[in-house]
Amino acid sequence: MCFVSILIVTAVDYYFTGLDSTRSIIVNSAIFFAIVTTTVLYKLGYFKQAVTWIGLVIMSAMFYQSIETDSITTSSMAVIMVVGFTYSVLLRGKMPVVLHGITLLGMFLVFTWLALHPLRYGKPDASDIIVAGVTYGILYIVITYSSRILKNRYDELVRNLAEKNNELIEKAHEIETQNEELVQSQENLFQINTHLEALVDERTKEVKKQNEQLIKYAYSNAHHVRGPVARVLGLIRLSKMETDLDFPYLFQKIEEQTLEIDEVVKGINKELDA
Repeated sequence: MCFVSILIVTAVDYYFTGLDSTRSIIVNSAIFFAIVTTTVLYKLGYFKQAVTWIGLVIMSAMFYQSIETDSITTSSMAVIMVVGFTYSVLLRGKMPVVLHGITLLGMFLVFTWLALHPLRYGKPDASDIIVAGVTYGILYIVITYSSRILKNRYDELVRNLAEKNNELIEKAHEIETQNEELVQSQENLFQINTHLEALVDERTKEVKKQNEQLIKYAYSNAHHVRGPVARVLGLIRLSKMETDLDFPYLFQKIEEQTLEIDEVVKGINKELDA
């Protein structure tokens, strides 16, 4: 915007005054050359160099115009104010301070030259020139300092917004990570529940099977084992009551009942192992 403003000022100066002097040709040619070369530097990515170059060229042209003109004009100083504002807004670090110092030194030298030749510029003495120099110098300092403060506050706001934005991005990433962890936990819980249901079903089947085996064992114990055991016990009691028993026959019966018990136990074991 500042470059466009300088271009407009130059165009207006050309429209009203024309290229009627060597001074106008040099000044306007220098400004247009600065604009073209600055555009090239900007397109090549040399932003800081572009701003510095166009500012130095335009200020040099304005200083030259201030010295070569026959009267003290405000247009040159206005352009220098625009350049100073450009330095304050577009550059960072120590570079603006250095360029402001060069500008103020140039203004001091220009107004010193004007004060040494008051009659050339239509002034009877140097007092008006000194007043104008002090006024423009203070005005330049005020404009550049104020714009610099505004630029610093703007940069601080931008940095704060960038930090807040980064914090929001980090929070979003944390929430996304937590969401992924929650989804993973839900999947793990679902798998555990599914596995638990299968495990419960399996255990239930095993318990049911064991219950069935216990029922079979209880039935076998009540019907198949209890009978031979009772008969053996009966034979033993009979042997205690009678003294003239046929013991070989008795032992044979006990053996038969014992073998029957053994067969029943084997059958139970086979059923329990099945």
